[in-house]
Amino acid sequence: MITSLIHDSAIISPLAIIENNVEIGPYTIVHDNVYLSSGCSVGAYCELGLPSTLAEKKELRFGKNCTIRSHNVFYAGSQIGDSLNTGHYVCVRENSIVGNGCQFGNRSDIQGDCVIGNFTKCHADVHIGKMSKVGNYVWLFPEVLLTNDPIPPSTNLIGVTINDFAVLAAKVLVLPGVVIGKDSVVGAGSVVKENIPEGKLANGNPSKIICDANILRMHNNPKLKGYPWRYRFHRGYPADVVSAWLNEFHEK
Repeated sequence: MITSLIHDSAIISPLAIIENNVEIGPYTIVHDNVYLSSGCSVGAYCELGLPSTLAEKKELRFGKNCTIRSHNVFYAGSQIGDSLNTGHYVCVRENSIVGNGCQFGNRSDIQGDCVIGNFTKCHADVHIGKMSKVGNYVWLFPEVLLTNDPIPPSTNLIGVTINDFAVLAAKVLVLPGVVIGKDSVVGAGSVVKENIPEGKLANGNPSKIICDANILRMHNNPKLKGYPWRYRFHRGYPADVVSAWLNEFHEK
């Protein structure tokens, strides 16, 4: 049986549950009601299960094979799927639900009451505002900002909704309540004030619909359509998922 490897300086609550084959690095704190499933690796100076009066549940649960790098903070009350992969200095607040296979880059900030689907990838410095709903296989590039307060400061928060396979390029700002459609693409530096329909390319400040996203071609191979991206880009995705995407492509 493979046992867990916990650094002597780590502080682990007796009310935490640590499965076999878990690594916990130096000076990490694991609070009450944290559940770390098998295969998880937690770096140095992390804090897991930080108590919060806003948490609807006491438990913080991690699925299998999560990689939590140094200086991450996860509040109590969230549920994390299998194989989360984080950079450094990531913060995930209470009442968040994160699917399988997600990535949160350095300094990503996931506010409370968020729902994030499977295999969504956030690059560095992404801010996902409270009450956001992000779908499956979404790409959020560096410094994407999802806001939620129409008249700040207030308690009348309206989260952003981003549907499956959408791509938001670097420094995109999305205003409260906006819905971004499946397979849509938002150009770098755009400020999104209005909903973006499925499969469209939007760009600018304020953003405007430019064309169907599937018109775009790869700059190094004009014969290849850039979007939907899942028909051409497969790195890091499970074989069965990629196979379904290719079947979908051939059926079109």
